[in-house]
Amino acid sequence: MKMTCLRAGAIRLCLAMMLALLVIPGYIVAPVLFAGAGSQALAGELAGRIFHLSLVTLLFLAAAVASFWWRMQSDGQIIGRRSWILLAALCLLVAINVFGLAPLMADIKQQMGPIDLIPKDNPLRQKFGMWHGISAVLHLLASIVAAMLVATSPIGNDSKKGTCPSL
Repeated sequence: MKMTCLRAGAIRLCLAMMLALLVIPGYIVAPVLFAGAGSQALAGELAGRIFHLSLVTLLFLAAAVASFWWRMQSDGQIIGRRSWILLAALCLLVAINVFGLAPLMADIKQQMGPIDLIPKDNPLRQKFGMWHGISAVLHLLASIVAAMLVATSPIGNDSKKGTCPSL
C-alpha cells in the first residue's frame, strides 16, 4: 500500500473522529447527563470536562489534517480553498468555545455557586444562560462544518490506480 493511501486513510479517520468529538458529547452524552444526574450542577461539571477534553482533542486532530494536506500539496495534489476555509472555521468555532466562552461560563458559575440553588430570574443565572446558548449555537455550527468536511474534503489518492483500494 502506498504512502498516499495511508495518508488518505489517516485523513478520513481524523475527519470522522473530529465530527464524532462534536456530536457524541454534545448531542448524546450531555443530554443523558442532564437527564440522569442528581443535579444540574453535577451534570454541568461533568459535561464541561467532557467538552473540554473532546474539543482540545479535536484541535489536535485538525492540526493533523492540516499537516497531511500540506504534505499532499507538496506532492502536487490540490487541496481546495473551500476545504482550508472549512478547517479554519471549525478550528475558530471550537477555539472560541474552549478558550473564550468556557472560561467565561466557569467564572459565572463560580460567582453564583450551585446552579440548582439559584432562582431562574437571578441576573447571573440569566447571564450564564445567554453565554451557554451562544456556546450551543457555536457547537451546532462547528458540527455542521465538521460534517461538511467529512463529506467533501480531499483525502488523497494513489496516483497509479487513481484511487486507494478499499476493503
